[in-house]
Amino acid sequence: MLFSAAVNAQTFPGTEPGTDIGGSLAGGYEPSGLAYNATTDKLWTVHDGGSVTRMDTDGTNLTNWSVTGDLEGITIANESSNFVYLGVEHADAIIEYNFVTSTVVRTFDLTTWMTGPDNSGLEALTFVPIAGHAEGGLFYAGLQDTGEVFIFSLPIVSSAVSTTVTFVDSFQPVPGRTDLSGLFY
Repeated sequence: MLFSAAVNAQTFPGTEPGTDIGGSLAGGYEPSGLAYNATTDKLWTVHDGGSVTRMDTDGTNLTNWSVTGDLEGITIANESSNFVYLGVEHADAIIEYNFVTSTVVRTFDLTTWMTGPDNSGLEALTFVPIAGHAEGGLFYAGLQDTGEVFIFSLPIVSSAVSTTVTFVDSFQPVPGRTDLSGLFY
């Protein structure tokens, strides 16, 4: 089940019961990533069968899109834009998706740096904003197989067409631990 705590609660997270927001999702929908857009007060999730879903924070008013690929993560780099960024497992990549036009704008191939065996590749994705950064911030992608986090700069501000990926760094948050399956900033 997919649960949401009250997003604007004045209490500490986890101190009040969550709300089942998965009841309206299609049967067999396996949420594989979650992002929140504070500007629109909407939740976004992906299903590894190729679905992208936007909904109200109580799980109502769903809008679905179909995108080819084993989608395992989703993040928002600019809450005012028409784009969400989708993490794809096998071959590991980040898709820039325009939800207004329902089109994949470009794909950033990450396989030079991160590739796991079938069903153990990119499993987590988040965007970390950085004031003054030329692209607005950096993408952090988690590799399920090794538990590593890879950091990338993508030309999402400086270009509308380039698919160049700049590797920044990688680290393992907990040495010896694998099966990383989610990131959020």
